[in-house]
Amino acid sequence: MSDAHTLLADLFRREAGRLVAMLTRRVGTARIDLVEDAVQDALIAAMRTWPLQGIPRNPPAWLHTAARNALTDRLRRARFEVPTEVESSAEKASDTSFPGEEALQDELLNLIAYCCHPALSAPARLSLTLRLACGLGVDEIAGALLATPLSVAQRIVRAKRELRDLAVSFELPPVREVVEERLPTILQAIYLLFDAGYLSTRHEQWSRPMLCMEALRLARILAAHPTTNEPPTHALAALLCFAAARLPARIDRDGQPIPLARQDRSKWDRALIAEGFRHFDAAIGGGALSRYHTGAPLSPARGAAAPLAATDLKARLTHYDALDELYPSAVVSLNRIIALRYAQGARAALDEFISSSSLQDVQDSLVYRATLGELHAALGDHESAAVAYRAAADLAGNDALAELFRQRAVAVVERSD
Repeated sequence: MSDAHTLLADLFRREAGRLVAMLTRRVGTARIDLVEDAVQDALIAAMRTWPLQGIPRNPPAWLHTAARNALTDRLRRARFEVPTEVESSAEKASDTSFPGEEALQDELLNLIAYCCHPALSAPARLSLTLRLACGLGVDEIAGALLATPLSVAQRIVRAKRELRDLAVSFELPPVREVVEERLPTILQAIYLLFDAGYLSTRHEQWSRPMLCMEALRLARILAAHPTTNEPPTHALAALLCFAAARLPARIDRDGQPIPLARQDRSKWDRALIAEGFRHFDAAIGGGALSRYHTGAPLSPARGAAAPLAATDLKARLTHYDALDELYPSAVVSLNRIIALRYAQGARAALDEFISSSSLQDVQDSLVYRATLGELHAALGDHESAAVAYRAAADLAGNDALAELFRQRAVAVVERSD
């Protein structure tokens, strides 16, 4: 991949939501489909021209101008009126005019709040936010939500139609409504964005640190914004800081994952760990605990200097017990079972895994099969482990992850010989 394409991929992921937000404000939410298409047009134009003509001196402004031009063309072809502001700015064809960072952050927050309107179901809010505000593809969203791409695509279409029929405003609602009705979904969407980068099961790269840092950037924006500067927001920011701090030590020279027990903790980002502590201090002033309050203390990065053997594994299991009680889900159950394995052994974890009713609906997911393979391998049942690993490889959405599980299947078979 060329330098231009690499830069564009990273830049577009960061700017897509903000471009959708800015242009939607100009033309109204009824035209949001046209806006989304125009932003994609800008990406295609950049992919065609940047490798040949070079990277522009202000890449975000270039995309901004290209998206406005594309939107103007699409509005005219659809015989819609082109707002004066959009038309005049598109005719400038400048790559230097671009709103300030503070204005962009407010626009993005408006878009996220719009996607998280309480009239929508929780799955629809998450799907729409991850698509419009975070720029994830349908396959990636499906992987994050443990759903099928078809169901995610249908949710997004229905959500757009419902918001259009309700004539929902793009203005930020009152603070109380944002905090009580929309902030939980907003935080969950950001968490899922981070998770999609931490382990990308349906992308050519199994790990994408850029997505993790984008999620952290959004969490920082919310933690600093007077509307969303709430304890759960700081708890999420703390959790993401602790997890992001481990990114430099997660991958070896061949691009393969390094298990926590073998990670070089001297490579963990101490500045991010310190930031995580600051956010966690700000988070503990609230009255009620959120899932992020419970999750942040679980991060090994909080005890960066200590080896894994010194980690209080029983305390981690207790935390996951509390998290499972407060916010039960298949993802929490899987993480709790992993904690159970290290605290009480693989046999106890496998028994819990098999009997867990919350995992019945995700038996065809990669993470389910991979966890099953790990537990069987730990118990010496190499044949069952190989079967589970092969199933995980078949479910992987990228070659690197599929090859990783195929190698694990071969390895456990060799150990049984």
